[in-house]
Amino acid sequence: MCNSGTSLVPAIDGQAHHFSVVGLYDALFVMQDAETKTLWNHITGEAVYGPLMGRNLGPIGNLLQMNVKQALELDPKTEIAISDRVYFAGGRQFGTASGFGPGGGGTRGAGPNASAALNDRFIATLGKEDQRRPRMELGLGVWTDTTHRYYPMERIRERGKAFIDQFDGRKVLIYIDPETNNPAAMFVSAVRAKMEDKDIRLDNGAAVRSGVMFDRAGKRHTAERPQQIFTRWYGFALTFPGSEVFGE
Repeated sequence: MCNSGTSLVPAIDGQAHHFSVVGLYDALFVMQDAETKTLWNHITGEAVYGPLMGRNLGPIGNLLQMNVKQALELDPKTEIAISDRVYFAGGRQFGTASGFGPGGGGTRGAGPNASAALNDRFIATLGKEDQRRPRMELGLGVWTDTTHRYYPMERIRERGKAFIDQFDGRKVLIYIDPETNNPAAMFVSAVRAKMEDKDIRLDNGAAVRSGVMFDRAGKRHTAERPQQIFTRWYGFALTFPGSEVFGE
């Protein structure tokens, strides 16, 4: 429900461990490894209870939401796995299993539902909430060891869907991807950014297209990104208490 996920390494001291979801805490899923029964935070990768408390499933990485086109832009050799869940492409319906789509718990082509509500089972596990933003509001959470900042979707839209911010002394591009409508962050050397059709144009001549950075000569560059999640406010605020909120 918090709409958050990160990339973790399921190994401890070089040994693979096996994880499953065993419960809820702060209305977020809690993982447990079968080998030691330790409980783990699925966003930070930190062990929160059990014999491995204090350990971390790192290095943590970004789990970016993208479409097939963007995945192939990043790596043309990417293999695409498609389940039998109902999905739509080219005006046609594919798959038969219940899932996203009419009657399947979601809306065609829509992202997470900003007006969704937590059910009582989730609410019962919530700690003291941060009331600065609506519980189920969607936004981009960005963090380092020293800084945790939340960018509400409405604030990103107010800034033209693409702008440059300062984060831990570095310039970071905050934008809403024009192809997926998901927010994302990328370190840049520019001062200003603006949306032009499906490109994000930077004042140093570079451009971001399909999630890929190109310099003024059209040469592709590997983008450096801060740790980030497209999440709901309650999930980020309870994971990182006292987080900064952009614009406040």
